[in-house]
Amino acid sequence: MGKSILCPYCFETFDNTEVMVQCDNFATRTIDGKPKEICEREENRLFNEHWDENVMSKHVFSPNISFLDRIRGYKPKPCKCDQCGANSSRFVCPHCNNWLPTEMIEKGSEIISVIGGPASGKSNYIVALINQLQKYGYKLQLGQILPQLVGRNKAEYTRNLYEKAKDSIFKYHTPVAKTATTVHPIPWIFRLESHATKKAVYLVFYDTAGESFKDPEEIRRNAKYLDKSRAVIVLLDTLSLPYIQRILSRKHIVNQDQATPFSDTMDALNNFATDNNHLYKRPFAFVMSKFDAVIQNQEDLEFDIEPFKHNSSFIHTGKLSLREIDEASDMIKSYMESHWDEGQLGYDVVKKWGDNARFFGVSALGAMTNENLQIDISEDQDVKPFRVMDPLIWVLHKLGGFGIPVEQ
Repeated sequence: MGKSILCPYCFETFDNTEVMVQCDNFATRTIDGKPKEICEREENRLFNEHWDENVMSKHVFSPNISFLDRIRGYKPKPCKCDQCGANSSRFVCPHCNNWLPTEMIEKGSEIISVIGGPASGKSNYIVALINQLQKYGYKLQLGQILPQLVGRNKAEYTRNLYEKAKDSIFKYHTPVAKTATTVHPIPWIFRLESHATKKAVYLVFYDTAGESFKDPEEIRRNAKYLDKSRAVIVLLDTLSLPYIQRILSRKHIVNQDQATPFSDTMDALNNFATDNNHLYKRPFAFVMSKFDAVIQNQEDLEFDIEPFKHNSSFIHTGKLSLREIDEASDMIKSYMESHWDEGQLGYDVVKKWGDNARFFGVSALGAMTNENLQIDISEDQDVKPFRVMDPLIWVLHKLGGFGIPVEQ
């Protein structure tokens, strides 16, 4: 039996026996004194339609899949190009012809999406999350999370984009640059597998400008992957809450990124979910980013940081504390209820998810940025993200099948 594949580019679903292969033979031969590729490039209508461009690309062909492979389960292997005869293992989506990881084709794909409003810190969060999972994921029997070597070109391969962004934060203490608005966002694709159960999930982060999530129409046009994701992590800028903005501005602490108000993002998401009610049945982690600003100004903000006095306990215990998750979530919800601020928060939206929603307070950078837009720590200090893994670990627990150890 074939595996169902959800393409992280076009979000069309297909059976893995329907996958296509793209020739990756770049060898040349000399003709009339000039090098010429043995397998010539050609127009690829599906690829060009997806990216709204007009480029010549390598030949795409159907692999020769035997009847037994279809019955026993298709395991991708190198396929001979029907034009040049060279072997290729570059498997592509039959709908948009974008390159997909080989393991995704063999084992199927379950996708968790990461979204967020303008200046919510999505890029910084995903980089810090992957960095921390690579350090501590084994504590929860999770294998190494792997940035995938796929993309339109080398500059857009997830692995290359991630390594560049990781150096920016952890080596040069500089936040990732704000993403430029683009019609066709590029997905970052990471694969995470459980050591205990061998179940895998793909974490898909669209490096899209936050403006894409300002209103319902933009969400409908740019975030159709929400409809097919198994779970969603939503980044919300803590500094966009009106009450917090007012208090911190008195201390001359301002949000330099001009984030969209919390309520705008939540209202847009709610409008989308109203038309897609099944979303309320999926785990949604509402992540308050830049939470270091709250912790560092707890007295001025009258915020009880008791549940946030230490980093994720599973780093030391190897077990997820649901009590710790619930206490932190309840504290954030209680705080928002106490500072409703003229109905701006739209907190009633979250109630619709019931037990499928939690609030999280995280800090991707572990500190605020200074006037030079550098992470405000000394040169000899390390960047220390705070609780960035909590949302994903909770989501994996809710999805089940990953063998996450839980405190009883």
